[in-house]
Amino acid sequence: VFRFKTRIQRLNSMEGQTRTNLNYLDQLCKFHRQQGHPVFKIPQLDKRPIDLFQLRKEVTARGGYQKVTAAKKWAEIGRGLNYTRKQCTSMSNALKNAYLNIIMPYESYLAKHKPTLSATDLTASTAGVKREASSDSAMETSQGSLATPAASPPSHHDAPAPPARRSKRIKKEPTSYTDLTPTSPATSQSNRLSAEPVPAKAVDEAEANPKAICELCHEGGHLDRMLICDGCELGHHTFCLNPPLQHIPKTDWYCAKCLITGEDFGFEEGEEYSLSSFQQKCNTFKKEYFEKQGFVDGKAPEDAVEREFWRLVESTFETVEVEYGADLHSSQHGSGFPTSKRDPKNKYSTHPSNLNNIPVLPDSLFRHINSDISGMMVPWLYVGMCFSTFCWHNEDHYTYSINYMHWGETKTWYGIPASHAHQFEETMKQSVPELFEQQPDLLFQLVTMLSPGRLVANGVKVLALDQRPGQVVVTFPQAYHAGFNHGFNFAEAVNFAPPDWCHFGVECAQRYKEHRKHPVFSHDELIMTTALRDTAPATAKWLQDEMVELLERETTQRALALKQCPSIRVIHEGVDRPEEEVQCMHCNSYIYLSQIGCNCTNKVVCSDHMDE
Repeated sequence: VFRFKTRIQRLNSMEGQTRTNLNYLDQLCKFHRQQGHPVFKIPQLDKRPIDLFQLRKEVTARGGYQKVTAAKKWAEIGRGLNYTRKQCTSMSNALKNAYLNIIMPYESYLAKHKPTLSATDLTASTAGVKREASSDSAMETSQGSLATPAASPPSHHDAPAPPARRSKRIKKEPTSYTDLTPTSPATSQSNRLSAEPVPAKAVDEAEANPKAICELCHEGGHLDRMLICDGCELGHHTFCLNPPLQHIPKTDWYCAKCLITGEDFGFEEGEEYSLSSFQQKCNTFKKEYFEKQGFVDGKAPEDAVEREFWRLVESTFETVEVEYGADLHSSQHGSGFPTSKRDPKNKYSTHPSNLNNIPVLPDSLFRHINSDISGMMVPWLYVGMCFSTFCWHNEDHYTYSINYMHWGETKTWYGIPASHAHQFEETMKQSVPELFEQQPDLLFQLVTMLSPGRLVANGVKVLALDQRPGQVVVTFPQAYHAGFNHGFNFAEAVNFAPPDWCHFGVECAQRYKEHRKHPVFSHDELIMTTALRDTAPATAKWLQDEMVELLERETTQRALALKQCPSIRVIHEGVDRPEEEVQCMHCNSYIYLSQIGCNCTNKVVCSDHMDE
């Protein structure tokens, strides 16, 4: 029986600007909870919740609370938030009080404590923190006093192990607080920021381990006074906090770093289904949802589904939750295509258009990769439901991908050509700078959407298509793509790399290096192996340019290394070293052709990071 687990997707949490807004509400909630106010209502104005994040932006843009009040600009801010005096006569006072009582205490805290945290602290998620700190200070609930690190030194963590392909779409362990997202009046949930208090964790002697070290004094001991942050799960002695705490708080507690940065976003794991049980869930959801929209039997036209999808994605106060059976490895679940192993007599098991065969066709460079990259060479399966989403991303190593829909309802795709990839990235950074400050590698996470309309308005070329059963979609190198499903469907996809992909692969390897992202394979090794194995004239013709680029780059780097360290000893090795021994300890790039090391460690670096 085909059984699979889904991932849970809350639509408005995926849209970049909406998620920035929700993150801010989350941080406000944690902050006020540590001040002894675990439940507070979002103020209402004109029968709708005040957008606290936008209110904060409007006030900041006009110089802050004091200047806005002195210049009597609260009415102007109200108009910026789409309120009018005709609708609400108390508009100015309501906005002023909301800012003064809810936003200003947290902003004052940020102004005081954020400068004390280094860049390393604020981007700790890229350096391997198990759960990103959603920082705050410690506060003793009974007294309402804030306790924060007196001086938060940068914490250092080992680089994470290479992740499985696309694994970063999956969220880390969920935090202990409940969803605080206020909903629209049409839903059954209240417009309230709330969370059930959960006792903070003190380190038990039986659970003590070498990582039970205080982040402030960098020492262990006093485990009965070690307070664990509910965001990053790192330890802090209660007496190292400023001011110190006398007792372990009985509610959630967040360190300063976590209250400032918020948490990394990811998808939570859903339930396990069979195809029939998931189909029943999908059909029931779509029928009931669109019947409420006025469509008979829930049969909405595709353009109506698309409009509703983007409305939900961009809604701050309305949350719809769906599930997606995404990234199911065919080696575990089986392929929708026949395979030589399972069905050797089927003529299609060896057909070149079979997705199981495409990565190893004669012109595919994947044939020359020595390491195990099954995550790119073995197809992945996707079981969709209405509104389930794949967020903006391009493929690993900028390779091609091919997606075939076996059956089911339409899948809508949005694509951005490689020529507009840089413009897309800049637009994303300008649109959601707060998210990129927290996660500089955000676009590698496959968890963020921005509507095609906003992208087009910023000069990004966006194309769209609808994929139906029996149709194939090919994404080209470096092309960003995203999309959603209109209902229950089943698709299969795999990567491939023909010769014309090579120069994109070089660019991607450099980008991975800049972001310290673990590559799936060594691009230089692939080029060298191809040159040694494939001596055909046609191969030599296209490979020449790649070899020249590799030679010039490698000789330049070696010359710079020798110039920087003339006494360095050059050792020529006659055999290839294991992959894990040729990875730069700083940027994680594979340095296949030459590595720089020393006698004190077996770790190596590339020439760009000799001083690290």
